[in-house]
Amino acid sequence: MQKQRLIRPWIPQHNRTTKMEERPRSADEYHTARWTRESRDFRRLHPLCQRCESKGIIRASEVTDHIVPSEVHGDFWDRKNWQALCKRCNIEKGNEDKKLIQQFRNENRKDN
Repeated sequence: MQKQRLIRPWIPQHNRTTKMEERPRSADEYHTARWTRESRDFRRLHPLCQRCESKGIIRASEVTDHIVPSEVHGDFWDRKNWQALCKRCNIEKGNEDKKLIQQFRNENRKDN
């Protein structure tokens, strides 16, 4: 028996598809078998979230993150620029990175 979706008219409907369509696509390297393999291998070597660990919190790593955003750093595959993070810390850092990337893009526009 298929479960029916309960309609709740008092809750606004969010169209996730629209939100994802507006989101800029991440770098092509993130969508490769090489990144999947190397990211997984890196997290095996670094099983704990490095940000949480620095605060005395023990939490498993779930993603491999670029310490300096790859667009700014310039070398996507430089493992010295990688860190293992939990999803929560990755979201927080991603929000911080957006500001840094925007600043980098603005400075590059001025130079051109």
